[in-house]
Amino acid sequence: MSLRIGVLGASRIAEQAIVGPAAELGHRLVAVAARSRSRAEEFAEKYGVERVLDGYQDVIDDAQVDVVYNPLANSLHAPWNLAAIAAGKPVLSEKPFARDASEARTVAEAAAAAGVSVLEGFHYFFHPVTQRAFELAADGTIGAITHVEVRMAMPPPGDDDPRWSLELAGGALMDLGCYGLHVMRSLGQLAMPGVEGHPSITRAHAEQRTPGVDARAESLAGGGRGGHDAPDDGRGSEGKRPSAKSTELVEKEQERIGLALHQSLGSHRSLLLDIASRDLRRPQAA
Repeated sequence: MSLRIGVLGASRIAEQAIVGPAAELGHRLVAVAARSRSRAEEFAEKYGVERVLDGYQDVIDDAQVDVVYNPLANSLHAPWNLAAIAAGKPVLSEKPFARDASEARTVAEAAAAAGVSVLEGFHYFFHPVTQRAFELAADGTIGAITHVEVRMAMPPPGDDDPRWSLELAGGALMDLGCYGLHVMRSLGQLAMPGVEGHPSITRAHAEQRTPGVDARAESLAGGGRGGHDAPDDGRGSEGKRPSAKSTELVEKEQERIGLALHQSLGSHRSLLLDIASRDLRRPQAA
C-alpha cells in the first residue's frame, strides 16, 4: 500500500527521516507547508513534494493526505500532533512527541480515544542491531540484567540553533537524553529478569547553558523490579564520540556477561548502549 504523506515544515532532518525512506518504500510526499511559502516551495522542488499548501492545518485537512509527518520544533509537536489526531490522521512525530509529561499524556489519551496511531520517531529502535540486542536481553541469553547504560552525544550546535531555545523546548535532555529514557522504557516493557516494569528517575544532574536549557544531563533510573538502569545523556564537544558502523558485541568475562552496541545516527549523533548482566546458568556466591 502506498501512503500519501503530508509534511509539516521544511526541516533539515526530513531528508533522512522521511524523504529517503518514503522513496525507497514507494510512498508519496503529496503536500508540504512551512513557516513561509517560499521555504515550502524550495523544499518541494528539492525533494519532489507534489503540492505546496499555505499552512500546517491545510496539510492536515487535505483529503489527499493519509499520514502526517511532524518534524517541527519540540514545542510544536504536541499541538500539531493533536490537530492531526482530531482530523483522524495517523502521525509520525519526531521525538519527543511532547514537551512535558502533561502534554504527552494529553496526546496519548487523545490518540487512544480516537483510535489514531501516533508514532514517535526513534529511528534507532527499528535498527536490526537494536532489535537483536533487545532479543538477546529478553530471551535470557545474557542472563539477568544488572546495569544498563546509554550515552548519546554530539558536537554542540551553533549559538543560534533552535535546540538552545527554552521557548522551543530545547536542551540536551529533550534532544538527546530522550533516547536513553526510551531505551529504559522499551527494555522495561520486555519484562525480562532484572529489568521489569516502568523505570523511575532516582537521581539527575544537569549543566545549564542558559536558564532552563541544559547543555548536558545525566540521570539514574531504577528498574520497576530489581535491577537498575543508568541513562547518561549529554551534549558537548567533550562528549563527542566518533561515528561508527552499527555493530553488535556479546562478551563473557568471569561472572559478567555483557552486550554492547554503537550506532551512528547521522548528523554527527552517536548512541552507545551497554547492557551488563549476571549469568543465571552459573551458581552465585552466597
